[in-house]
Amino acid sequence: MARSQDFLPLHSRSGNLSLSHYARLLTSRRNLVKAVAAIAFITIFMFLTRSSPKDSNSVLPDPAISPDEITNPPIVKPTWSKDSLGTDILNRQSIFTPQMFTPDQLKHNGLKPVTAVLLGWKRFESLKFIIQYLTRYPFIKEIIIWNNNVETRLNIMDFDLDVSKSMHVEIKVFNSYENLHDTAKYTTCSMATYDYCYFQDDDWLNLYMDSMYTNFMRYPDLIHSNTMPIIHLEHKRWQFTNTEINMHSGFTWLGCGSFAPRWKIQNFLAQLGSAGLGKDRLRLADMYFSIWTNQYPWQLSNPLSPLDQNEGWSDSVDQWSIVYQNVYDAASRLYSALEANAVLTRNDYFMRDEEEPKFEDRDVRAPCHNDKCLFITSMEPFPNPDIVQFDNVNITHVKDQEAAFNALEFPSNDFWDKHAYHKAVDGDSTTCWNTYKAPMVGDNVGIRLVRKLKANTFTITLSKESKFLEQALAISAIGVANEEWIPCQSQLTHSNHNNQLTFNFNCPSTEAGIKGIRASFTKDLSEPIDICGFLLDDFAV
Repeated sequence: MARSQDFLPLHSRSGNLSLSHYARLLTSRRNLVKAVAAIAFITIFMFLTRSSPKDSNSVLPDPAISPDEITNPPIVKPTWSKDSLGTDILNRQSIFTPQMFTPDQLKHNGLKPVTAVLLGWKRFESLKFIIQYLTRYPFIKEIIIWNNNVETRLNIMDFDLDVSKSMHVEIKVFNSYENLHDTAKYTTCSMATYDYCYFQDDDWLNLYMDSMYTNFMRYPDLIHSNTMPIIHLEHKRWQFTNTEINMHSGFTWLGCGSFAPRWKIQNFLAQLGSAGLGKDRLRLADMYFSIWTNQYPWQLSNPLSPLDQNEGWSDSVDQWSIVYQNVYDAASRLYSALEANAVLTRNDYFMRDEEEPKFEDRDVRAPCHNDKCLFITSMEPFPNPDIVQFDNVNITHVKDQEAAFNALEFPSNDFWDKHAYHKAVDGDSTTCWNTYKAPMVGDNVGIRLVRKLKANTFTITLSKESKFLEQALAISAIGVANEEWIPCQSQLTHSNHNNQLTFNFNCPSTEAGIKGIRASFTKDLSEPIDICGFLLDDFAV
């Protein structure tokens, strides 16, 4: 059970700062009751479902530890240090301000406060840096740290927070008496003050908080996740669809930075309660959650910044064997539930309807390198997931699912390594995203902005001479007032570079600025093209 002394003020009182500044950092009785209820639920459930050691897929259970046996040794600093990160990372700040997230402002501006859920293990320096980093983002109004390391007790003062920069966020620490692994993410989010949770593991850093939050705000009921390009490629094969039974699901890791609504986490706990998973599978709940939402996650593809990579779960197990088995088990159980009942029942809690926007209507693909915009395109190089119809009779392993996608026109690892989405907005005009297929009439490319911008020139950088596109593009923009794309009057202007197209444009009803711009193809092209960068007046990516 968590103890009241585990929830400490950020700092002791000093100077002229009032005690009210620190009051928000104390845990209320209501939150403690929630914590006790969640811990009791998961502890009892894991005890009742303790699996047999004969299961080759098992993660060995931890020995029972009494609270009296837990020592509190000094935290050992690992070899990793934040000094290994670049200056851009260390100095990155949000464009949002704490004033935007006061109760009065939230009544009018439509923004959504978020609770960040972090798991502590044996990478303390990474965890500390992530906590410090997240306090730069005012939409993170609460941070809950669940410490799975039974050998070390943490409290808020361990994280060396600058009180002047973190007063907008409430921080709580729970010290567990058993390593609950992934399951702790979900029980912790269920206790969150706010309606949405942000998940982050302690081995990778998400540099794209503002841009991810911007896309999340458009469709907050979906899972919005973030991963490296090669894993994004892999997960495109881990989409499980059967149109006859309303199955439209996919897998994503949460730990590289993900937003999700709290109600889906609470629904997932109900699913776990009715599914009868063994303890070994329950600990690996990450492999079930996104699939059991029965929705395709909105996953962005971009490079990740590694933190401390030591002491990982995968260091001591056959990771891919366990991942394959559990991802397949999640998809197979979902298929069986949907096949048995055409409508939602109290026995499975699985959604049947596909949420908006549908897979084919999604546009955002990757954050810009500066976290100030998002790359958008209608051109998806991957096959539509409904081409491969999943069932648990003919497909008996995730590798069967992968083979079915590989038999289609699917990009190779080498192609994607060279031409992933983020290459269009990485600030380097020598690297390019490739459309993979020839653009057709109606296809489009562009950027969505995190903050509105007034501009009247739009430049697209290609990998070769651009003359063949001079009469093949039309410009449109999104104004501040709504999400409607507005056709613009545009005129091609002279550029000093033969691989660039520059348009002067004027769009009606955008006097206050624009929050997105795109170029749509008005002619079918005969071959794929490279997009290597964009310039909106002097805003360059």
